[in-house]
Amino acid sequence: MTTRSTVMTFAGLGLVATLGLTGCSSDGDGDQGAKSPVGAKTDTPKERVVNAITQLGESTSASFALKLDSTEADLKKIQAAQPETGTDDDGITADDVESMRQILGGEVLFSTTAPAGKTLGDLTEPGALELDPMTLLKDPAKMKAALAAQASTSASVKYEGSSLFDYVNVSNMLYVRADAEKIATMSGLGDVNDAKALLGQLPPVMATPAGAVLDGKWVSLDLAETFEALNKTGALDELELPETTATPSIDPSQVQNFVASIGAALENDSTIDEIDGGDRGDGYRVDVPVQKIAKAVQDDLVSIFGEFGGKDFEKDIAKSINEIAPSEHFTVDVFVKDDKLSGVSLDLTQILQKPVSGVTFALAADIDAEADAVKGPSGATAVDITAIMNAIPADTFSGMGSAIG
Repeated sequence: MTTRSTVMTFAGLGLVATLGLTGCSSDGDGDQGAKSPVGAKTDTPKERVVNAITQLGESTSASFALKLDSTEADLKKIQAAQPETGTDDDGITADDVESMRQILGGEVLFSTTAPAGKTLGDLTEPGALELDPMTLLKDPAKMKAALAAQASTSASVKYEGSSLFDYVNVSNMLYVRADAEKIATMSGLGDVNDAKALLGQLPPVMATPAGAVLDGKWVSLDLAETFEALNKTGALDELELPETTATPSIDPSQVQNFVASIGAALENDSTIDEIDGGDRGDGYRVDVPVQKIAKAVQDDLVSIFGEFGGKDFEKDIAKSINEIAPSEHFTVDVFVKDDKLSGVSLDLTQILQKPVSGVTFALAADIDAEADAVKGPSGATAVDITAIMNAIPADTFSGMGSAIG
C-alpha cells in the first residue's frame, strides 16, 4: 500500500486502538485523562460510547479477540475486483487480499491485567512504558523489579478452532506452548518426529524443554534469571551496540501523543449514530472526516515513523493528506453491552482500491471488559537457563559485539 492508504489505515487503526484498546477519552483540547464519570447519565450515542470507553480504562483486566470478519466467497469477489499491484492512489490490492485470505479462520486472543493498584487506563499514561533497556540489562535487580511492575499479558493464535501458539507473561515468568505438529504441517517444514529424533544429541538440560515444546506442552522461562545468567557470562557486554550506531526506535511518549490526537478527533470531529448491534449489544457507528483526522495525527505519524520512512516521509505524508478529499469519511463500528465496551469493527472495504458492494470484509475485535486476571499455567517444564549457559563454551559470545557493530 502507498503513503495515502497508509495514512488512512493508520488513522483508522488508531481510532480503533483509541476506542478498543486504550480505554481513554480526551477533553476538547486533546489532553488525555478527562473522563466521564462511570455510570454518568448517558443520553446521546456519543455519551454512551465515551462512557463505555471510560469504563474499560478503569478496568483492571480485559481480553480482546481479533479476527478477520469475512468469507471465502466474499474475499474472492474482492480479490477479483482489485488490481494485482498498486497505483499512486493505492488501497488494498489483490495481493493484499490473498494474504488476508490465508488467515481467514484464524483468530488472535490477547488479554492484559494491570499491575496491582493500577488500571488499564494507567498503562497508557505518558511514561508508563518508558524503560531504559541498557540500564536494566546491566542491573538484574532493577530488571526484576521492572518486569514485576509491568502488566501481565497473554496471547493465543488460533486457527480453525485450535490453538497454534500460546504465550503468557506474568511478572518475570514467560510461558510458551505451540502445536508443533500442526505448525510443521501448515508450513511444510516436515515431520516433527524427525526433530524429536535429534533430541538425543542434546544434553538433557536442553533436550527436556525442547521435547516439551515439540510435544505441545507448556515451557517456562524465568526472565530475571535469564538476564542475570547472561550478565554473568559477559554476553550482554558483547551485545552492546557502539554509541555511534543509530538504531531507529519508537518513543512511547510519541505514541501517547498519537493516541491523544485520535482521542481529540473522536471527541471533537466525530458523529456517532445508532446501528443494529445484534448479539454484541447496542451498536454505534463512529464517523470521522478522513482529512481532518489525518491532519490531526500528521505530526505524530512523522514523529513516530519518520526514522523508518526515509528522508521524504514527512513530505510524502503531507502530500498524501492534501490529496484526500474533505468529503471522504472513515467509519468504525462500536458495540456496547450492559454499558461496557463489547466490540469494535473496522470495515476494510473503505480502503479497497476498487470498491465492492454487498460483501463483508472487516477487522473485528470482541472485547471482554471484565476478563479474569492473567495467570501463569501450572505444570510447565522449566528451562534451566543457568545450567544451559554453563553448558555453552565460555568463548561462544566473544566477538559478537564487534560483529554487530
